[in-house]
Amino acid sequence: MKLKMSANLYKIILNPFAGKGKAFRSIRTIEKYFQKFQIEYDMQITDSPKQATEIALESANKGFEYIVAAGGDGTINEVLNGIMKSEYPEKINLGIIAVGAGNDFVKNLSYPRSIDNQIKILRRKTTKKIDIGKIEDLYFINTLGLGFDAQVTKTYYKSKLLNGFIGYLIAVLLTLIKCRTYLVEISVDDKTIIKNTLFITVGNGKCCGGKFHLTPDAKIDDGVFDLCIIDKLTRREIIKFLPKVIKGKHTNLPMVKMLQGNEIIVKSEIDLPVYLDGEIPDLKDKKNIDIKIIPKKLNLIVP
Repeated sequence: MKLKMSANLYKIILNPFAGKGKAFRSIRTIEKYFQKFQIEYDMQITDSPKQATEIALESANKGFEYIVAAGGDGTINEVLNGIMKSEYPEKINLGIIAVGAGNDFVKNLSYPRSIDNQIKILRRKTTKKIDIGKIEDLYFINTLGLGFDAQVTKTYYKSKLLNGFIGYLIAVLLTLIKCRTYLVEISVDDKTIIKNTLFITVGNGKCCGGKFHLTPDAKIDDGVFDLCIIDKLTRREIIKFLPKVIKGKHTNLPMVKMLQGNEIIVKSEIDLPVYLDGEIPDLKDKKNIDIKIIPKKLNLIVP
């Protein structure tokens, strides 16, 4: 059956695996409220990694103006990449139904937890232009990490048992067993420093890993990245450090350097572990990382 297009039709791209199955269990609830609020929609459920990118690209090129990512931060990232690779990304409005594990990106928006209130936001169609990041040919919306926090992300996704903030916390403790540091040259716009770092977080948004506010002052529409660089720490120091990071109270500590910039280049003699929006990207070059911000590039449906 051919789908009848309309300017009010929402394309929902749902990742049933998000939140270790939380998104799958939310399908009927999502459909119930779209029907209750009399919102036209077409839902497509993914069944493989990166499929959300393909669906978003196809949907954007077919003329959908409202594309909704239903899942976690990884789902939002995949849908974002599909939109950005479409013919006219500036015509697309990205909506979010946050049914993932950490749901870090929506913490920048004071987003409601209940699905019915999230869908009310989508129905109102209030949008704002926000910044996004780019590395090689990939885009990210919230955070990019290098080093220890990328290793934590790998540990988290390798486990089928860990979920949510507690899962990330356990992944941190497991990663500590083989903790290492990285000697890197970091260029932020016109400033260059050389450091032996535990990890580097580039924040368009303020939170990652469920509750870790590594870049607590970051704003998604201010045209700059916030950068958090953590020096080499012992395992015991890392454990003491975590409660401060959760509250975003670490920024003035001596082992922390906070910077802002439009372009960040990180060079290393060895491959660097990298994550973006909670996903592990397939980069061509992991020794020379060039991260750029694209200001006011994406139309986001907001509260």
